[in-house]
Amino acid sequence: MNVKPKRGEIDGRAELSAMESFMKSTCVGLFILIHVLSVTSTCYAKDLCQEYVKKKQYDEAIKECSRQINHETEVDNVGIAYLNRGFAYAAKGLYDNAIADYSTAIKANPKYETAYFNRGNAYYAKKQYDEAIADYRKAVELNPKNPYPYYNMACIYSVRACEQLRKSVENGFKDWDGIKKDKDLDNIRNSSCYKEIIRK
Repeated sequence: MNVKPKRGEIDGRAELSAMESFMKSTCVGLFILIHVLSVTSTCYAKDLCQEYVKKKQYDEAIKECSRQINHETEVDNVGIAYLNRGFAYAAKGLYDNAIADYSTAIKANPKYETAYFNRGNAYYAKKQYDEAIADYRKAVELNPKNPYPYYNMACIYSVRACEQLRKSVENGFKDWDGIKKDKDLDNIRNSSCYKEIIRK
C-alpha cells in the first residue's frame, strides 16, 4: 500500500501543493485542505517568506525565511518563519530539514498545533509512523476539532495492517481462505499491498 501524508500547513490561509508528487494516488491525496492560521497582523512588514511559499517558490521561500530567522528582516514571530521554511523544505522533499524547523517552531511555541501536524506529515513521508502518530496525537490534543490528524492516523493504521499481514505470511501463516474471508481485513482488501500478498 502506497500511502503518503496529506499536505502540510503554512501560516497565511493559503492552499498549497506541498509534496504534490508525493500525494498522487494516496490514501489522503484526495482530502487535501489546508488549515492554516492567519498571521498578517503579527508581522511588521509584508511577509515575503510566506508569500514565496504561497506562490510555490520554495527556494526563494527558504532564503527569505532564513533571513527572518537570522533577524535580517523584522518579523514578530520567528516561530512562524521556521514553520514556513519547514513547509518549503517538505515541499522539496527535504524532510529532515523540515522536521528540524518544525521542532524549532514547537520549541518556540509548545502549543503550535500546525507545527506538530506538519512535523507529523514529514515523519509520515519518511515512514516513521510512530513519530508521525505522536505528533498527530499532540495536534489533536491541542485542537480536537481538526479532522486531518485523525485521517492521517487512520491511513497509517491501514498501512500498518497490511505490513503486519505481510509479516504474518512471511513467518508461515498460510490460511489463504481465512485471509480472503476475514471481514477484519476488508479495509485493506483493495490495496496493492494486500493484492501482492495474496498473489504469493
